[in-house]
Amino acid sequence: MSNLGQNVYMDIQPSNVVSTGKVSYRNGNPVIQFIIGENDVHLFGSSVRFCGNIQFLKDSARTIQVESGVTNMMCIDPKLGIYSIIDTLTISSQVHKTTIERINHYNRFLSTYMPLVSSEQEALTYLNATALQGANLMLQRLEVVNNTNGSSTASPNVLNYAGSDFCVNLPCGLLSGRNPIPLSRSNGVGGLMIEIQLAPDNQVIFGDDEVSTGISDSFYELTDLKLIAEGQVVAPGTEVGNTLEYNSIHSYFNSVNSTNAVLNFQLGLSAVQSVFANFVPSSYINNYSHDGLATLPLLNTGDTVAPIKQVVFTRGGVRYPLQYNLDTNVKDDPGNLNADPQLIKNFVNAIKEWYSNEHLQMTTATTTRNIPDTPHFVAGVGSVFGVGTAFDMISGQGINMNNVNFGLEMECGLNTDNPNAVYLFAKNKSTLVFTPQGVQVIN
Repeated sequence: MSNLGQNVYMDIQPSNVVSTGKVSYRNGNPVIQFIIGENDVHLFGSSVRFCGNIQFLKDSARTIQVESGVTNMMCIDPKLGIYSIIDTLTISSQVHKTTIERINHYNRFLSTYMPLVSSEQEALTYLNATALQGANLMLQRLEVVNNTNGSSTASPNVLNYAGSDFCVNLPCGLLSGRNPIPLSRSNGVGGLMIEIQLAPDNQVIFGDDEVSTGISDSFYELTDLKLIAEGQVVAPGTEVGNTLEYNSIHSYFNSVNSTNAVLNFQLGLSAVQSVFANFVPSSYINNYSHDGLATLPLLNTGDTVAPIKQVVFTRGGVRYPLQYNLDTNVKDDPGNLNADPQLIKNFVNAIKEWYSNEHLQMTTATTTRNIPDTPHFVAGVGSVFGVGTAFDMISGQGINMNNVNFGLEMECGLNTDNPNAVYLFAKNKSTLVFTPQGVQVIN
């Protein structure tokens, strides 16, 4: 790093926020845009932070929620906190307009990622203070959704409600890489444009008793938004190379509604390192009555668990990387409510190598098949369920899935007409090539 000089600290305001400074999906401001201009600076991706304040309001009269024995209170997913509001994250070259990384269903990606790379202790401490996460539903509601910021009044008066401040990194491939990002037009990416597309209010907020009475007009509102980051000045004419490698995240969507589900995905990627999927009943999505960001086992009508008995991963119709059917502990023991350890190991492995992952919010409580009548009342941060597998744990180069299907086959207990959404994510080794003429992403 001898070619780097003085530190640069950036404080960037959104380029498209209305004059009031208030941003909400409800009022037609679904996209927040930040521009990190092109210059001779190397940006430290891990230093990028999205900061601001969020308020949760029950109606257009701006009624706040107070903890006074009222039923059906506004809640948000505790394992996500502020991340629940981000539907899509897009990072592009400011000069060349090339999309470098785009993660659709970003909050669904993080609903799996965050509890598998952070501990309960972290959720109680720094993630609670910065990302507004909670160790359980009630704690998160008391400290964030109902946060009167020290006010002693119980009156639903927004003047006494200051909301909650947040300041978080944006987990993704490009900003999580080890190498700094050159912002130069002539020898770099040509600046960055970071766009945050907000999630609908009814995807973020849900009622604690699975009905929407009293909260069907609720919404969240953001203020004081900014992006902060750190970089270092690069001396003019310094040779810094013209490529940058990072592990990009790609998202796909499907649904399942049968006992023998066969899902095929055209990934279109040539260096896939792992894939993982999480599930939620389709009826939960964009519904104030349910947590649309929950990561639940497959559910039948009435929220009864449809246990997965067998999982098969395929590449081009051939079992891969596991050369066998993954039979779970419920296949021969239908009454077994414990999570299957093989399934969990492979799932965790798809996010981070299981043998080195020391920060997890996955416990016997959060992986149980004994789901209560109100599924978001699962102990701790709620259900942490999914399936997945790593493809390449040795070389780190990934495997080619460009011209072949990836298949996910599941034998399960779905025996009612209750479609379950399947959100699939693939981690792929990508290479960013930049020249004065443009930027190219090789996936």
